[in-house]
Amino acid sequence: MKDMTAAVIIKDKTVLLVHNIKHKGLRVEPPGGKKETEDKTLEECVIREVQEELGITIEPEELFGVYETNSPEGKFQVYMYLSSIKSGSLMIREPNKISRYEWCSFQDLLRLKEQGVLVPNLCSALDKLRTYL
Repeated sequence: MKDMTAAVIIKDKTVLLVHNIKHKGLRVEPPGGKKETEDKTLEECVIREVQEELGITIEPEELFGVYETNSPEGKFQVYMYLSSIKSGSLMIREPNKISRYEWCSFQDLLRLKEQGVLVPNLCSALDKLRTYL
């Protein structure tokens, strides 16, 4: 199983999510992505991925949890990091992959899960995430 990372960025009892359209479908997920090289840490990976996707620099503060996900590219272990924004302004930097971003409340997450577009790793993390939102 391959490794992925994701940033759990919380502000005003909402979490930052992106709408991933890379594989001609909609997957709503925290920003992040695959660990591409063995010489980089998971923390370095999540920083790079969020910068590439949204143009912001983040600080991974602690491991939120590790959850499995299935994607069109296979099965992954997703290392989710509670993170804060250090600098930059949110902007879509990969429009062929990310159609938009949004700040979601816990109720929004439940609605997205019901619609079948919330990624499996985030669905698995909902109980823990509830305590932050």
